[in-house]
Amino acid sequence: MFSELVKTKRKASTTSADGRHSRTIVTRQRIVSGFIELIAEGCVAPTAEQVAARAGIGLRTVFRHFDDMETLYRELGTHVSLLIDQVLQVPLKASDWEGKLAESTQVRATLYEKLMPFHIASHTHRHNSPFVEKYMQQLHMLECSILQIILPQSILQDKPRFEALVLALSNDAWVRLRREQKLSVQAACEVMQFAAVALTK
Repeated sequence: MFSELVKTKRKASTTSADGRHSRTIVTRQRIVSGFIELIAEGCVAPTAEQVAARAGIGLRTVFRHFDDMETLYRELGTHVSLLIDQVLQVPLKASDWEGKLAESTQVRATLYEKLMPFHIASHTHRHNSPFVEKYMQQLHMLECSILQIILPQSILQDKPRFEALVLALSNDAWVRLRREQKLSVQAACEVMQFAAVALTK
């Protein structure tokens, strides 16, 4: 009988621990989702108070789960990586490099539009976040590597032209076209396509 009582207590303790663990996971996810939603809506620097309000939890709970913003930036980086993977998995159908460049530029436009609020927020935080700074550099390297895969050696070896292409087809260029120059998604994409053709003639 004693052994049965011990087993019952252990089971109850395990169930309670599992319940706390599940609630912790759910709460953490609510905080992350609230943070990402706020940035997606254009709030480049959500405060802990705003995150708490969006997640529907207390302010102390936010600090208990994320004691520094760097942790939230890492969660944001994971979200952005998933968006990038989803878009870049679309295969290019063209058989020649010119066609692949045109298709790739269209894919970039689709990706950049999805990333725009996160990219703007990243620029805001990169000066005080080692993780964001490193992540921005990685995104730049990704932009370069896509062109390096597609373009012929004659263009890759022409460094000024290649660097001009990297700039013209960058995420930063897309943000400028959409925000400062106030172009529609379609018009901004056409400008990028024009730049790609002009710089590879």
